[in-house]
Amino acid sequence: RAVLPEGSSSVQLVSVLWLCRDTKDFDIADTLLEAEYRKYPSKLAVTCVDDDLRNGKMEDNKDVVDAVPDFLPGTMAIVTGPRSFRRKAKQYLLNAGYPNDTICVME
Repeated sequence: RAVLPEGSSSVQLVSVLWLCRDTKDFDIADTLLEAEYRKYPSKLAVTCVDDDLRNGKMEDNKDVVDAVPDFLPGTMAIVTGPRSFRRKAKQYLLNAGYPNDTICVME
């Protein structure tokens, strides 16, 4: 329900990258993400990209490249979406230097 936990937390930054072919689909959680951002403006970065990348590579999309932070120790990536996207996103993160054990793929 919440992107960031209430109270004290070791979480320093949450980057949300949401890819969608149709921009009207961003409306689904726009209000929730905006409310979370207002509570934690220095800890939450949200990027919405109107491309589902079915026919392209993540590394060819400048918005995606700019939105995915460089790996630093303590970083964890959580990936969800359609199966083909999950595979593509995980491979992108591995190629970007994220160790396999820091990528959680949710089915």
